Amino acid sequence: MKPCETMLCDVSPAIKQALERIDCGVPFTLRRGFARGSFSAPLVVWREWSNVSTDCPVVDAFSFEVTVLAEDMDQLQTLCQGVNEALIALGLRRSYASPDKFDGQNYTKTFRFGRKIDKRFLRLVDE
Repeated sequence: MKPCETMLCDVSPAIKQALERIDCGVPFTLRRGFARGSFSAPLVVWREWSNVSTDCPVVDAFSFEVTVLAEDMDQLQTLCQGVNEALIALGLRRSYASPDKFDGQNYTKTFRFGRKIDKRFLRLVDE
């Protein structure tokens, strides 16, 4: 077994499961990263934003970016609330929320959520 100092923690499965369980009344497509090709709203796109070592060899810091695309502002707000609740329920902290945007076709908002993780016990830790 590798020492935990060299371990790379992958919390992607937990993020995906939490986003898949969102039940906010708006059916949406979930994608990991923007795939090539066409897409249509409502859509929730997530990807790992960072996964870095810290000054403590057994603690890493990770964050995920989630972008929500919707057909109208009400749909955007509903989906954003679902995303926020799902990831905060995992124990993550929201570190960024973009302004609401409209690109002429879709309404969008981007979030970043993250936390530090103790690799010895796979537990989230405070700063």
